[in-house]
Amino acid sequence: MKNVEGNKFFENARKKAGKLLTNNERMKQLFNVSKEKLSEIDVSAVTTSKLANRLRTLIRMVKAYRKGEYRDIQVQNIILIVAAIVYFVTPLDLVPDFIPITGLIDDFTVVLWVYNKLQEEIDRFLEWENSLQEG
Repeated sequence: MKNVEGNKFFENARKKAGKLLTNNERMKQLFNVSKEKLSEIDVSAVTTSKLANRLRTLIRMVKAYRKGEYRDIQVQNIILIVAAIVYFVTPLDLVPDFIPITGLIDDFTVVLWVYNKLQEEIDRFLEWENSLQEG
């Protein structure tokens, strides 16, 4: 899945993300469902653990943005991150999640694509987050 933007399931998730971002209750549900799904993943493998950590970073980033604590990111990129989270929690996408392992790889491919696409902005967020812990 080299070009995630051409994926009709991801484009659908992106459309939903724009609407979700302004709905507090739906965003809470999205965070809760993603947390549940993450808790079900076996993170004993280094790769899975690394991908799960990246998804957690994206979730923290959206939460900080929504609270108004962190704004050093363009709104369209926050929407892109929310779309990746929506894709992750949606059971029916390009490769349905009920197909063991493969469905999860598909979800993480989208998360990884978004993470890599927004790497510079994520690095700035992590620096900001670290500065809060230090100070």
